[in-house]
Amino acid sequence: IPQCWRFETTQRGRKREHYQWNMDIVGVDKITAEVELLAAVVEFFRAVGITSKDVGFKINSRKVLGAVLKMAGVQDQQFAEVCIVVDKLDKIGPDAVLEQLTGCLKLPQEVAQKVVDATKATSLDELATLSGTQDSEAVAEL
Repeated sequence: IPQCWRFETTQRGRKREHYQWNMDIVGVDKITAEVELLAAVVEFFRAVGITSKDVGFKINSRKVLGAVLKMAGVQDQQFAEVCIVVDKLDKIGPDAVLEQLTGCLKLPQEVAQKVVDATKATSLDELATLSGTQDSEAVAEL
């Protein structure tokens, strides 16, 4: 794992000098390539003694998010705006995200709540149940 340097102003949690393991996908447009990357990371963690008690994975899929938003009642033309707000979840918390979805984007409270509730899922099955996307092609692919 090589030592790397950022050419930017240092920020909290983003030091200029860091170590980074890069893995690239070339010529594969299927989700199986992503799974291979995750499998390699898991195998590396096992090799150095890191377990699921030490670290967890968060998986993000724009395709699945699109299915979740559609089932929640978000209009297609609001997809990008809603994504920008949902991306702030870890920084500002669920209450502030709800406030922005209902206030700035004018989503109905029940729609905004469905979106936020779906982000709390800790498994794909839970996500499908919370969002009603069990029959979604995007969820099936993931």
